[in-house]
Amino acid sequence: MKTQPFLGRCLLSLWMSALASCGGTVAGGAAPDDTVKPPAARPTVLQGVYGATFDGKEFVSAVTPELNWYALYFERLAHTNPDIFSGLLSPGNEGLATITDLRAFQIAKSAVPLNGTASINAATLQNYSVNITGITSAQGNSLSFLAAALSPNSYTLAKAALYADVQGAPAWQGTWYDGDTSNTSSLQFTSNGTVSSVATLNYCDLSSLVLTPMPGANMFKVSLNVSVKGSGGICLRTKDRLAGIDFGGVAFVYKSPLPDKSWRLDLIAVDSTGSGISFRGER
Repeated sequence: MKTQPFLGRCLLSLWMSALASCGGTVAGGAAPDDTVKPPAARPTVLQGVYGATFDGKEFVSAVTPELNWYALYFERLAHTNPDIFSGLLSPGNEGLATITDLRAFQIAKSAVPLNGTASINAATLQNYSVNITGITSAQGNSLSFLAAALSPNSYTLAKAALYADVQGAPAWQGTWYDGDTSNTSSLQFTSNGTVSSVATLNYCDLSSLVLTPMPGANMFKVSLNVSVKGSGGICLRTKDRLAGIDFGGVAFVYKSPLPDKSWRLDLIAVDSTGSGISFRGER
């Protein structure tokens, strides 16, 4: 009795399937891949406003959607003159990151910004740990911080920043600081983020300040041009720079910790060298 061609093909197919299921190989076929692959590394995610208060000191920092990193360090809470930091966040994996182009503006130690490096670990949207090397504080202390994201009751990263958050009355009452001089004054914004009140610092006119809502985060982009001619004299920052100086940075609004105030505005602006100006106001 002859085996029908169709039946022979079926038997051959069943035999090949059985051989493969038992771990065998068929001539011309690939062996099964039993390699256990490790899980893919998780990219570090860090963005928002983070703060820490400890031993009479305060550290507040912001990471923008463009991965710019800014920070203010008040080494004495009773004072309003912080060290001003800026840099670019370079994320790694598994909570690790570095801050490149790190500059610290501490006029008490140097007339020009200081350069250093910073390593970050355990970074999440909730907290991160940063260790700065090559730079110490204005009082010579090491710079290592464990910063936590501001409470959702105080600040919401996902909320869109609005001009209404900063404009109108009452004006922000606070302190400008440029590393050398501080000036207590009011700051008021129009409906499009420009300044409606004039502020000066070391004869420098700060009225060209503009805040623009930043896409993707509850922050404002800061633009500021300080011209040569200031209020009442020559701006000390620009006496050798006839075109003036452009500053860029970040500003953010969150609930004020002061019992008689509702909101706080922190503003950080640096030029291309890392030389900075800050403003902290309440209303």
